[in-house]
Amino acid sequence: MRVSAKAEYACRAVLELARCHKNTDVIQINEIATRQVIPRKYLVQILLQLQRSGLVKSKRGASGGYMLAKAPADISLGDVVRTMDGSLMAIESLEGKVNGSNNRQGSGHHVLKEIWREVQDQLGFIMDGITFEEICKRADKSSSMYHI
Repeated sequence: MRVSAKAEYACRAVLELARCHKNTDVIQINEIATRQVIPRKYLVQILLQLQRSGLVKSKRGASGGYMLAKAPADISLGDVVRTMDGSLMAIESLEGKVNGSNNRQGSGHHVLKEIWREVQDQLGFIMDGITFEEICKRADKSSSMYHI
């Protein structure tokens, strides 16, 4: 599975919004970009896409910014990745591809295609079970550890 840069940045932006969910009304885009080291212009597009999907809300004006549209416990890693990339794992079919002059598929093709679908389903199950509330807890725990 490959996570696109867009999905990675979106997850980091949602993490930042989740961390501040109870403490503040909104977070300005420059704060998110600085704290999560995301290019500001790219972050604008990401937040607009997250807003269209109903995961974040915005407030206009001088004191405006972004906030989560739902509680961090109600937003999963799968929700964010699907919003950005459309699917969690792309399965490319070999159907229609020609192997030399023979267009028939080997016997393993159908079995493997079923297995890839099972893997995709399990990946979705796992990612849908990881909420941003849990990710915040893990992030807070790892940032409070003392490193030598």
